[in-house]
Amino acid sequence: MDGRSSLSIDDIFEIGKDLDEIILVEDTMAGFRKAKEKSFQLKKPLRFGLRIESKLCGDSSKLIYFAKNNKGIDTLRRIYTNAFTREQETFKIGEVELDGVQVAVPFYDSFIHRSLHNFGDFSINLPDDAIFFEESNRHPFDYQISRAIKKWTDKAVSAKSIFYKNKEDFSSFQWYKSVCNRKQGKAPEFHNPNLEDFCSDEFCWESYQNKIRYAEI
Repeated sequence: MDGRSSLSIDDIFEIGKDLDEIILVEDTMAGFRKAKEKSFQLKKPLRFGLRIESKLCGDSSKLIYFAKNNKGIDTLRRIYTNAFTREQETFKIGEVELDGVQVAVPFYDSFIHRSLHNFGDFSINLPDDAIFFEESNRHPFDYQISRAIKKWTDKAVSAKSIFYKNKEDFSSFQWYKSVCNRKQGKAPEFHNPNLEDFCSDEFCWESYQNKIRYAEI
């Protein structure tokens, strides 16, 4: 895994055994092969997405590229190669045809969030069929980002980022993430107030189950 989740591929398919499909988003292509093998073994549909910094006609933003089919997986590999052969590790949209791919804007760490702290508009030209994800995780920025999304679309898709299983795993997840993302010469910090810290215990499977349970009441 890439450090954004403490769940293994086996964990993901285990907790998601009752779902119609598994939606897996990663920052690399490293986990795709094992996830595909697990999907085939369990006969559980898999939707794989690559989350990567992308440059679109000016500014850049994190975007998710979901493969619609096998052709889409080949496209993801080309996108990943395009980005990581550059010093800035940024994919330039237009240099790779987006065949078999659906583009999505993540709720956190995209140009939507950045626009809250930069006065003025971002020059982002998205594909016409791009979708926007909207989340509610009791994060300090949730309300502001939800309002900002409405400038771009009134049909945001409800989503839930899951990085660990239960709320009680939150502290362990923070330690895991700080170790995976540590930089040379910089000690792990939990008090730094940015989105990468995910200062909420709602990014878990338990929270998702509670949300579904309350919706059924």
